Amino acid sequence: MKVYIRLMLAMMVVLLISACGQTKDQSADEPAILNVKIDVKSPIELQKKTEIACIVTYGKEKVNDADEVKFEIWKQGNDQHEMISAKSKGNGKYAIEKTFTEAGTYSIVAHVTARNMHNMPKTDVIVGDNAGSASEHEESGSDHSHHDDAAGVAVTLHPQMFTVNKEEPIVADIVYNDQPLTAAKVRFEIWKDQMKHEFIDANEQGSGKYQAKTVFKEKGTFSVKVHVETNELHEHQVKQVMVQ
Repeated sequence: MKVYIRLMLAMMVVLLISACGQTKDQSADEPAILNVKIDVKSPIELQKKTEIACIVTYGKEKVNDADEVKFEIWKQGNDQHEMISAKSKGNGKYAIEKTFTEAGTYSIVAHVTARNMHNMPKTDVIVGDNAGSASEHEESGSDHSHHDDAAGVAVTLHPQMFTVNKEEPIVADIVYNDQPLTAAKVRFEIWKDQMKHEFIDANEQGSGKYQAKTVFKEKGTFSVKVHVETNELHEHQVKQVMVQ
């Protein structure tokens, strides 16, 4: 009888060790996400050096060795875009300093390449304390820099490059409080310049991944607003993709 009990205990220990090993393997298989959050105040004062920064993380790791971090800045309505390389400040932060000499609404895109991934979040800021411009900016539906941090939601959109007139999947990896967000209603809002906005419902693929298929009918830079809804959450973030 004692021998039987010992055998049963030994088998239980083996099963527990095996289960723990499988859990660790499954956790290791979960892909980390390159997340970029732009950090800039709005409104920005004219004729004053202003820091424009972003925080780069890969999963829970703060990335201090990104391959490339650049800020693309332009005044809305102006075709001239300025591209400025950022310097690492440590603790996952990359920053530049810029002095704005004209009032208006500016768009800022952080182009970040790290860990064989690319992310390019976009935000809009007001330069000059102009209440009218700020009101117009809010009504247009553009995201302020603080909106990217709302409710602990991180959205990574991929791929970043599409082929014109070809049906391709567009995928959003969504993390909420450092965990994959599941059972959410996700919709992609897609547009270019003054084109009509197209809305596409995404299907959940599991582990915080949501996918839809679309066809871009023109070349250029498109904006994609990812709408995320649950019973307790209503969030949207704007990303940029290129169509060639």
